Amino acid sequence: MSDTIPGGQSKPWKYDVDKGFAWIVLIGCFVMYMFVIGSFKAFGLLYTEMVEYYSAGSGNTAWISAISLTLLYCLGPIANLLCKLYSFRRVTMVGGILFGLGYFLSGFVTKMEYMYFTFFSTGLGYGLSFAPCSTIISYYFDKRRALANGIMVSGSGVGAIALPFLYKYLIEQYGLNGAFWIIGATFSNVCVAACVFRQPRYLVEEQKEKLRANKHTEDEYDVCASQLVDGKGDKNAVRNIYKGLCSALDLRFNLLKKTLFTLYLISFMCCGFAFVGSIILIPSSVKTLGYDKTYVALSVIIFGGVEVVARILIGWFADLHIIKCKYIYVVNMFIVGAFSLIAPLFESFSFIAVYATVAASFAGSYLSLRSVLIIEAVDLENFSSAFGLLSLTQAIGVLPGQPAMGWLYDLYGNWNPSFILTGFMYILAGIIVLLEPFVVRCWTKSDNEDLCSPDNQNQSHDQGKPTDGTCKDELQSSDTSFSS
Repeated sequence: MSDTIPGGQSKPWKYDVDKGFAWIVLIGCFVMYMFVIGSFKAFGLLYTEMVEYYSAGSGNTAWISAISLTLLYCLGPIANLLCKLYSFRRVTMVGGILFGLGYFLSGFVTKMEYMYFTFFSTGLGYGLSFAPCSTIISYYFDKRRALANGIMVSGSGVGAIALPFLYKYLIEQYGLNGAFWIIGATFSNVCVAACVFRQPRYLVEEQKEKLRANKHTEDEYDVCASQLVDGKGDKNAVRNIYKGLCSALDLRFNLLKKTLFTLYLISFMCCGFAFVGSIILIPSSVKTLGYDKTYVALSVIIFGGVEVVARILIGWFADLHIIKCKYIYVVNMFIVGAFSLIAPLFESFSFIAVYATVAASFAGSYLSLRSVLIIEAVDLENFSSAFGLLSLTQAIGVLPGQPAMGWLYDLYGNWNPSFILTGFMYILAGIIVLLEPFVVRCWTKSDNEDLCSPDNQNQSHDQGKPTDGTCKDELQSSDTSFSS
C-alpha cells in the first residue's frame, strides 16, 4: 500500500504507513478516545448522581447522554468533509473546544432539562472529534490496521478506568456542579491530542487533483446555475447540482447495494442500541442492588479495564487471519447476548462484575473490528463514505438505547427487562450478519424473475439507448450486484 492508493493507481510518493509518524498519529487517537469515548463510558457514574440530584426519572435523564451520542454519529459525514477541506487537525481542535465547553457549562445548570442544551455542545464536540479520529487511522495503517484500531479504541478503556476515580473524587470534594467545571477544563486537552493529526499524504494529493479538475467544471456549474435562474436550463441541471452536494458530503448511497455492507449497518445498529444501554445499565443496576458509590465506580472501572486488554487482543487475533473477522464478531455477539439473558437470575455485585467483563470483552469487540469489517465489504477507496453512512445509521440505533433502558426501569422498578432487551438485541446483531447468503440468494432469485418477465424482455431491445432525463454516465455506472 505504501506505493499505491486505493483503486490501484500508482503514485510516486511514499506513505508513513505502518511505520514512522503513523505511530505518533495513533498516540493522538488513543488520547482522544481516552477522553471522548472514555468520558461517555464513565458517564454512568455521573448518570446515577444526576438521577438522584435532579429527581427527573431514569428515562428522561438518559436523554442527556443519548443526545450527545446521537450527534457523535450524525456529524460523521460532515466532520469527514470538513477534515478534507480544512484538515483533521483543525476540525478535531474545534471539536475539543466544544466538548470541554459543554461539560463546563453543565456546572451552571439548576434544572435537568437545561442539560439537553449544554450536552448539545458536548455532542457537537463528540461529532467533530470521533469520526475524524476513527477515519485518519485507516489512512496510516494497512497490514496492522486491526491492531492499530484495537490500540486506539482501548484508549476508551483507559478513560473508563481513570475517569470514574476522578468523577467520584470531584463530586465528593466539590459537588456535582463543581465537578462539571473541572471535568470540562480537563477534557479541553483533546485539543492537545489534535495537534499531531497531520493530514494524510494521500488526501493532500487527492485534494490537489480535485482542485485542478474543478477548474474545468466550475464554469459549467456557473452556466448551469444561470440557466436555472433564467428558466432555460435542461431537466438534468438540478440532478447534477444534487449529485455535486452528495459528492461533497461523500455520501455514496450506492454502497448500500453491497449486501454485506448493508447487513453490517443493520447489525451495528442493533449492537449499538444494546452496547450504549449497557453503559448506564451496569452501574445503575449496582446502585439499585444497594451498593455504595465505591462499588458503582468499580463496576465502571472493571468494564473499562477489561476493554484495554480485550480490544488489543481481539485486534491482534483478527490480524492473524485464523478466523474471518465476520465470524469473530458473530460469536462475540452470541456470547454477550447469552449472558445478558441470564443476568436477571443473579442479584449480586459478583455477577455484575462478570457481566461487565463479558460485555467489555465481546460486545466491545465491534468497535475494534468495525473499520476492518467495513473495509472488507467496500474496500479502502470507499471507506470514508462508508464510515459516514455507518455513522448516520448508528445514530438511529443509539438514540433510543439509554432512554429505553431507563423507561423500562421506571415502568417495572428493576433492571431485569433492560437486561433481557439488551440480550435479544445482541443476538439479533449476530443473526443478521449470518443471513447474508440467504439474502443474496433471495435477491438474485428476485432479479432473475424480473429479467425473465415479458416487460423486461421487450425493454431489452432498447438497452443502451438513454431515456429522457437519464445521464449516460448513470447508465454506465449502474450496479445491480448485491454481492459483497
